[in-house]
Amino acid sequence: MVDSRQTSVVHSDKGYIIEADDVIYVSIRVSAGGGAQAGALVSKGSSALGQTFRAGMFTNENPQSNYLNFISVMATENNTVVNFDDLPAGILIKNYTGTLPFSNIQLNEGESYIVATNADEDVINRDGLIGTLITSNKPIVTNIGSANGSFHNGGGRDYGIDQIVDVTKIDSEYIFVNGDDSDG
Repeated sequence: MVDSRQTSVVHSDKGYIIEADDVIYVSIRVSAGGGAQAGALVSKGSSALGQTFRAGMFTNENPQSNYLNFISVMATENNTVVNFDDLPAGILIKNYTGTLPFSNIQLNEGESYIVATNADEDVINRDGLIGTLITSNKPIVTNIGSANGSFHNGGGRDYGIDQIVDVTKIDSEYIFVNGDDSDG
């Protein structure tokens, strides 16, 4: 986890690199503490490696000050160049003062870069990172999601995080599962 005040910079000491000689299952679970929100991130293993990704996360219809959406990338090789494109005009990226799109973020193996928005800072930030195009010249791993967020206009919130796969690995058939809760 990275404090939102430490985003939009290159990190050399964040994230996990897990190696194994056989098939393993990796799940990272996070808790906000005090019995509040929680989430789980399941590694996609070598399937997570890619060069073209599209981001998705909560839409935050009723944001609170701690609703944070993010895109995190980690390089798997030295001299990796990462770009973030298809961002809406006016989006407020935390700690970023440059122009959009983000381009030419230079990373070496094991280094990470995190783009984040606070949904409460501007109406465009509620869902502004959804659909962001993430490209690189070498394989990267991409985690996306919301550290607090919601698809509903009520006061509920949760963590919604995922490790996504390259667009060449997605298809047109999906399975949706409805949990035992209200539609909101």
